[in-house]
Amino acid sequence: MPNARAVAVLWAVVALPWPAVAQPPARPARPTSGAAMYEFLQARRAEAADDVAGAEAALQRAVALDPASAELRAEQAGFFARQNRAADAVAAAERAVGLDAESEEGHRILGLVYAAWADGAVTGPAGGTPAQWRGQAIDHLTKIQASPTMATDLGLQMTLARQLLAAEQAAKAVPLLERVVGQTGAAEPLALLAEAHRALGQFDRASTALEQAAGANPRYYLALGDLYERQNKWAEAADAYEKGAANVRGPGRELRLRRAQALLNIDGDAGVEKAVALLTEFVAANPKDLTGHTLLARAHLQRGANADAERAAKAALALEPSSLQVLGLLAGIYRDRYDYAAVVAVLAPATRDAAAPSGARVGEFVRLLAELGGAQQQLGDAAAAVRTFERARGLLPASAPVAVALAQAHLQAGQFDQAQRVARDMRTAASGPADLGLARVEALAGIKAGRAADAVGFMERAVGERRATPEGAFALADVYEEARRFDDAVKVISALGGPAPTDTTVAFRLGAAYEAGDRVADAERVFQAILKSDPLHANTLNFLGYMLADRGQRLAEALALIDRALVAEPGNPAFLDSRGWALFKLGRTADAEEPLRRAATALRGSSVIQSHYAEVLNALGKRQDAAAALDLALAGDGVDVDRAALERRLRQIRPRAR
Repeated sequence: MPNARAVAVLWAVVALPWPAVAQPPARPARPTSGAAMYEFLQARRAEAADDVAGAEAALQRAVALDPASAELRAEQAGFFARQNRAADAVAAAERAVGLDAESEEGHRILGLVYAAWADGAVTGPAGGTPAQWRGQAIDHLTKIQASPTMATDLGLQMTLARQLLAAEQAAKAVPLLERVVGQTGAAEPLALLAEAHRALGQFDRASTALEQAAGANPRYYLALGDLYERQNKWAEAADAYEKGAANVRGPGRELRLRRAQALLNIDGDAGVEKAVALLTEFVAANPKDLTGHTLLARAHLQRGANADAERAAKAALALEPSSLQVLGLLAGIYRDRYDYAAVVAVLAPATRDAAAPSGARVGEFVRLLAELGGAQQQLGDAAAAVRTFERARGLLPASAPVAVALAQAHLQAGQFDQAQRVARDMRTAASGPADLGLARVEALAGIKAGRAADAVGFMERAVGERRATPEGAFALADVYEEARRFDDAVKVISALGGPAPTDTTVAFRLGAAYEAGDRVADAERVFQAILKSDPLHANTLNFLGYMLADRGQRLAEALALIDRALVAEPGNPAFLDSRGWALFKLGRTADAEEPLRRAATALRGSSVIQSHYAEVLNALGKRQDAAAALDLALAGDGVDVDRAALERRLRQIRPRAR
């Protein structure tokens, strides 16, 4: 006798009992002979008495007495199905429909068994596929769709609707499900109707159906919230999850966390405080829940409470030290406050000790490596940055952004030929127009290696007609400026919007090009125009203030501009450097030390910041520290400094430092 549990599984699928409506009895078999009828009745009695073997034997005798009876074959098929003998049930049902193409019971059994196989509720025979079985289930059930059997069997209608949905025939499933909903109003058919409407892109109808389903059964609030999320209706999603939690005993973890996620995605700050309150309560009750702590960190970060965000992220990391999501979140917190040393401290050991990732985790792991490599560059550790980006490239060898990052790391390390090789190899391996990021770094490396004319010509060809786009114009202007062709840089950017661009990004880049060519009046004109339309544009405030301070012009005004920039972005090390340099130019050397120290600590790889800090330290009599800062300046990125001048200055300071 087959396993009792297995029997129950197949029969539950085949019979599909419908709780809201009593199941109709199977259509009685009508043998043509009295003897066959007698055996048929004996089979019914035996099965009712749990005499399975006796029932099967009686059915076999009935079929032998009346082999042309489709009804007896269909009865036999139903018996086999109830005993979880799916293959025998199919064989008997196929004989039934072979004898009578309109055999309702034969088609019913075939449809239900094929559906069970298609859904994986019961293992199907070798050689078949779910798609094939699903097609056969739909074919057999459709043939009896207008029959009394189908009309009175809501479970059978639901089975057909499920198969149609799985076969991506939602349009055919909708009218069928609407009839079932009209007869019962039960939650499950409403949920299936919502699924059909969603598949057809009818989201309003899907929402209406799911709202009705959730009203009948609160467990569907989760599906309703998910549907709203797919439409980016985050407030509605949060409301659905809240209703679900209120209508179930002991609201489950998923409902609460999904509500918190939805609240965090609501535009503005409307949901953030609610999310913080919800998640604070949740992690207090569930202190070992990794997702809860992670979401709480994100919520605090979103409300600007970085210290609270850091504590929550550390709590999450303590639970799962290898969580890529939490590592990325914590690194982002440190980056946003310009603490690149902390970024390295948290990511270097975690990425070094991590096992090689696979699948979707590769991209996430590479993003962590990119975060680490960027922090190493900011700290002036070019060699470490090269190693980090080489590892990233090993994981994603076809990624142009990773190749650009590696080439830039080589560039910062003074390895110009390696930078060119990395960029050129990736660029030539790709089809289509040259990647401008790769072309730009290849050209910059060529200029630094002393091949300026060739590099500029290459970049002009690579940009081509794209010089009329901001991306192309900016990349070409960078190369022109590195080659000290400042007028050409101005021309290529001016072509985007004339001498007074209305686009702020283009205008800012034009002002920077003017300043690089020492056309200070033109640069100030452009920057003042930006500030007239956007008085709080932090980068412009800082750039203009630094430009004036560096030239010793209108120093009080320069300091005021920089301080306005720092109001917008407190702690920005570039802005702090500008402030310290302006104070130094004003003769306030002691006041200049603190902002320059903070800037130099954050951006150890910035040659110009280290040189500024060295000058202030030297003026304060701290010559040994000044010499150390000049060492960092010489080992740094080399941007906006004269290396020979730095070396001369170091020779002046170091003997006295000793």
